[in-house]
Order: sequence, then C-alpha cells, then structure tokens
Amino acid sequence: MPENSGDDEYEVKAIKHVLDRRVFKANSPIFIEGDKGGVAYILLRGDVTIYAGFQTPNQKKLMTMSTGQMFGELSLMADERRTASAYTENGCELLLISQAKLQSKLDEADPFLKYWIEYLSKRVIDLTAPKDMGGA
Repeated sequence: MPENSGDDEYEVKAIKHVLDRRVFKANSPIFIEGDKGGVAYILLRGDVTIYAGFQTPNQKKLMTMSTGQMFGELSLMADERRTASAYTENGCELLLISQAKLQSKLDEADPFLKYWIEYLSKRVIDLTAPKDMGGA
C-alpha cells in the first residue's frame, strides 16, 4: 500500500467547509519568526517553506510543506510567538485554523478525545521546549 493512500486529501476535504481560506501572492511571508501566533494553517495548493532566521545571514531552510500538511500549530497550541518563518515563493492557498475555531471544536469533542488531544498537545510542547542543560 502506498504511503499516501489519499487519506490526507479526504481529511482536508472533510474540514474545508468549516475553516476560512486565505490566498497569498508570490514572494509573500505568511508569518515571521517572533510574530504572535494564534492561527495554524493547512496548505491547499501552492508552496510554503519554513525558515529559521528568515532573511538574515544565518537563514536556514527547515522544511518544505506538502499539500494537506499543517504548519504553525505549535504557536497555536502553546499560545507562544512564532519560532520560525513561513514564506511562499510562488503563491499559495491556505485553510486557517484560529484559536477560537480550535476551542469550539474541542468543546464539541467527545470527552476522551478532548483529553487525548490536550494531552498530546502538552507533550509536543514539552518535547519541543528548549532544554536547560544546567552547567556551571
């Protein structure tokens, strides 16, 4: 069975009708490192690249997003500032997931699923937080 069996496409289609869409023109930042979060995105079409140190001498390409992938979710879950920048070279169409929409969906969720999602979110935040290595 192929790795991408169309499940991602089905899942994106299933949520399109409840989320807002936004189109970004070519050569546009979607968000910049240090910006306040509050929104995550799902790539519908086009290109998005995630960078650390965007437009600085230390710029580093972290990843290129594929259609159906979500990004910006860590800032949304942790209610923290962006830790990287997202940029589109050729333009893109995105679905937006706001804090309010996420909370609304969590409020509607089965109590076990709500617990599971909140638990996994906290684990992701803990695992990606900078570690204090101590030292003298």
